[in-house]
Amino acid sequence: MARTAEITFKEFRRRYNTEDACRAELFRLRFPNGFVCSKCGCVEYCPVHGRNIYQCRSCRHQTSVTAGTVMHRTHLPLTLWFWAIYLCATDKRGISAVQLSRTLGICYDSAWHLLDQIRTAMGQRDEKYLLSGIVELDDGYVGGPSHNSKRGRGTDKDKIVVAVSKTANSAPLFARMKAVDNVQGKTLQEIIDQYFVPKTKVECDGYRSYLNLEGVEL
Repeated sequence: MARTAEITFKEFRRRYNTEDACRAELFRLRFPNGFVCSKCGCVEYCPVHGRNIYQCRSCRHQTSVTAGTVMHRTHLPLTLWFWAIYLCATDKRGISAVQLSRTLGICYDSAWHLLDQIRTAMGQRDEKYLLSGIVELDDGYVGGPSHNSKRGRGTDKDKIVVAVSKTANSAPLFARMKAVDNVQGKTLQEIIDQYFVPKTKVECDGYRSYLNLEGVEL
């Protein structure tokens, strides 16, 4: 889809104001180098009129540009999906179902359904995202007053590990935060293995738990 942050909602709606425009964009995203059948690799296809699907000319496998997305087999117009996705992606405060229903002129139930599906898809995407490049890694502590009166890593507050990927100029790009039982090397290594691209450069303090991490550059 178009880079929503660079255009206004008015312009976005003008660009994707028909079902055909939305399907054309989905086709471009699914087949950036032109149609390729997922079954046989054939590059020739024909549209199946009235069904919004494409059929391979060789093996006759049929596919839809919405297959595998939250929009597949939807009863709502694709235009509403596109507009709702724009609003979810650009509202830093987090848009509510009430706000969405008013902005798009749809009923609350439809707005709630759109938000639920979009947020689920965004969560699944974020879960698969791996940190890379330069990542600042640190631990922290949250909660009320400490019962043992200790501060720092000796506190009995809830422990968290925070990792932030950033540019060479230290501008933040993507962050992950995970609640942990401890900040020992084994726990930190599990986070590295799950959320980091191999050989990522990690910036951290000199705490001993960070010194023997594998798969990253310290």
